[in-house]
Amino acid sequence: MKDIVVHLTGSEEDEVRLAYAETMGERFEAHLTGLYVHMMPELVGTYLGGTVAMDELFEASNARATETLRRLAGRFERLRLPHEVRRLDVLSGTAGQALTAEARTADVFVATRPYGDPADEVHMETAVLFGSGRACLFVPPKGEAKGFGTILVAWNGSREAARAVAEAMPILKQASQVIVAVVREGEGAAFGGDIARHLSRHGISAVISTVDAAPDGPGQTLLNEVRRVGANLLVMGGYGHSRFLEWVLGGTTRHVLAHADVAVFMAR
Repeated sequence: MKDIVVHLTGSEEDEVRLAYAETMGERFEAHLTGLYVHMMPELVGTYLGGTVAMDELFEASNARATETLRRLAGRFERLRLPHEVRRLDVLSGTAGQALTAEARTADVFVATRPYGDPADEVHMETAVLFGSGRACLFVPPKGEAKGFGTILVAWNGSREAARAVAEAMPILKQASQVIVAVVREGEGAAFGGDIARHLSRHGISAVISTVDAAPDGPGQTLLNEVRRVGANLLVMGGYGHSRFLEWVLGGTTRHVLAHADVAVFMAR
């Protein structure tokens, strides 16, 4: 992983996102790009203040964004790895598309997990997950960045799970412990030997943990297992379906992203 992109908003959560991105960047000697997303004012209908007031509104927004970018650039100068910080001027309806395009030429996109902050536009992160073709590292909105010593891999044999494992392979190789969690639902046969064998061929000794699905679903089962084994990172596929030209998260994915208190590495 040599090219990391981190989503910035000018809020306090930037420090959490940056801490995770910097930790990963230093581990892999990567380049870190900060993308400051400036939401431009949107005018609905006829603006009563007229042209002059509209100009003032945009000028004020631009001035705030310029100051935020200056502050972020100063923060980036303290990083101990190659970096750059750029500003994206977008409308709320195009923010996801802009971030998705940027993420496509990176190895991993770092952002606060969707639904972590009700004030955030949740569709931005979802758009990147489903539209970029790249891995996403979704981090908690608060707390300190932790190393990825113990990693829990959610495995169900699906395409999405396979993509997540493949994208996370550099991180898995550096972990001190890798645990593959297989959630057993109903009478279905548990599996996991194939992925353990695959990981072993990459020099990763993984432990298989087969767990019964909790009454409140496989998403909570995975989070319970994260806490039980003391994992610092959850690796899993991102699931969803298209509805009216937008991607809607599947139940397990949504639950994990809404409630995880550790970083979640996802790919689709």
